This record gives sequence, structure tokens and C-alpha cells, in this order.
Amino acid sequence: MTGRGVTGVMPGLILAIAVAAAAVYLSELPFPPFTLANKSHPLEPVMLAIILGMILANALPLPRAMAAGFKFASKRLLPLGVILLGARLDFYKIIQVGAAGAAMSVLTILAGLGMFLLFIHFGWVKRKLGLLLGIGTTICGGTAIVAAAPVIEADDEDVSFSVATVTLVGLIAMFALPVVGRAMNMTDWAFGVWSGLSIHQTPQVIAAGFSYSDPAGETATIVKLARVSLLAPALVAVGWLATRGDGQAHRPKSLRGLFPVFVLGFLAMALARTLGWLPTFNAGGRTIDVIKLCDTGSKLLIVTAMAGVGLETRFAALKKTGLRPLLLGGLAAGVIVVGVMAAIAALPK
Repeated sequence: MTGRGVTGVMPGLILAIAVAAAAVYLSELPFPPFTLANKSHPLEPVMLAIILGMILANALPLPRAMAAGFKFASKRLLPLGVILLGARLDFYKIIQVGAAGAAMSVLTILAGLGMFLLFIHFGWVKRKLGLLLGIGTTICGGTAIVAAAPVIEADDEDVSFSVATVTLVGLIAMFALPVVGRAMNMTDWAFGVWSGLSIHQTPQVIAAGFSYSDPAGETATIVKLARVSLLAPALVAVGWLATRGDGQAHRPKSLRGLFPVFVLGFLAMALARTLGWLPTFNAGGRTIDVIKLCDTGSKLLIVTAMAGVGLETRFAALKKTGLRPLLLGGLAAGVIVVGVMAAIAALPK
């Protein structure tokens, strides 16, 4: 980027960074009843960044000169954040959940995406919005949505709406599942698997799991991380599905387009984590944890990118989307909740 280009993006980028910092700060404040050890805040900074950005964009007359910085944050920083996100994943987590857990994870993803493909087929939701809702519902909520957005070239409004939808539905499930689990006297293992496969976002899974019991929370976290490990093939799948016909002309994507460089970087980081190539070491008397460093960097980059998305989003554009996609997201989540419970009940005791 030239010096003039850097100067052009700085005002908007600085505001996006400020919004991201506020979102991270708010996400770390105590939020009863999720204030005890191991209980996570129910709202991810990704969602908070979009909300704060949208409030600023719609309440204040932001200078048009800032638009380049917002675009830089949402388009250029996001792939770097997704690459570093791979350091969170350990492929051995799939082994830990066992064959039944792994099979249910795959079936949950196939069922969720399948439902949204039906919704798209019947014309109930736009193709790209439906794919974003599908991958957000079946993988890891907002994180999966923002990772899929550049793969399918989604509009910022669709990204914002999708993240808001899966966050809202996930919040409802986070509060409801522990109540239902206790009423049904579910075992710690059963509830952990159920919540790990049914609730969208990782913080919400952790919050629900540990509110049930510590063993349930540990199981839910492992199951959820195994589900997140399937993000890369899911991104390739939605990239391919985005090019399929729905009555419109679609440009066929090359293999590189279906499997973009940042997804390869994501897989490489996950493999490095799995093989133990991201060490902890001492430097100048300080302990450096490379995994934690990558995780922090990933969060900051992705949250800043989502701040940029929020700052580019107008409420008027979201109004055009309507309530139907929100209802469809809730319907799909409900089917998954019931289906996973039925699958767990059918397992040999």
C-alpha cells in the first residue's frame, strides 16, 4: 500500500480499532449469572463490535473519507484473523469426542446446511444470506459467518444480519437448554454433547455447559471445538454452493476461489497446533505462549474487521431483509436441538 493509501485508510481504521477495543472491553465485564470461574460472557466481541459500529454509523454523520478505512478493516484484516484463528484448533479434539460425537457433529452440519438449502430453493431467503445463516447455525456462530463472508463475497448487510440472528438464537438456547436438561435429568455427558452440538457460539456453549456442571462444561467445550475443526471443509462447501444456480447467473469459481489462501493458512495453523509446533518459551525473562498470542491477535483482527462491517451498515438496508430469515434461523436451530437430543437418546446406554 502506498503512503497516500495508508493515509487514506487511517481515519476510518482508527475508528474501527477504537470500536473493537470498546467491544472487547464490554465482552469482558461481569454478566450475571456468568461471572463465576469458567463461565463465559454470553456475547462475543464480534457481535458487540457490529452493534457499536452500526450505532455510530446511523447516529452520527461520519465523514465519507472514513469509508476506505472501514473497507480496509472488513476486507483486508479479516483473512489474517481467520488464519490466526487456526491456532485455536486441535484436530485431536475430534478423536476425544469419539466416533458417535464426531458422526453427530458431521450430521448436524449436513442437516443444518441442508435445511437452509431448502429455504433457498423455495425462495424464502437469499442464497448468500441463507448460506451464512447455515454455516453460522451449524459451526460456530458469528466466527464461522465472518470466515465465510469473503469466500462467498457476501454483502456487509447480510453479514450483520446473520451474526445478529445466530447470536440471538444462541442466547435463547444458552438459557433454555440447562433448564430443559435438568427437567429431563440428563447426565453430564449427555448435556455436554447436546449443548456442544446445538448452541451456536463458543462462549455461549461454555456458559451453558458450566452452568449445568463442571463435567458437562468440559464435555461441551471439547464437542464444540471438534465441531469448529470442521470449519475449513464447511467453507469450501459453502464456496461451491454459492456458485450453484438459483435462477441467476453465477460465475464458476476456480479451485483457488473455493479454497482461498487464507483457508490454507487456517489449516496450516491448526496443523501446527495439533503437532505441537506452537510452543511456549521464555524470552527476556517473560513466558511467551505462541498459541495464546495467535488467539489474541485473531480476536483483535476479526473484531476490528466486524467493527468495520458495522460502521458500513445502515439500518435501512437491514429493514429490507425482513423477519423471515430470522424466523428461519430459529426454526433450523430448533430442529437441530430436537434432532441432537433424539440422537443422544438413541445411543446405546
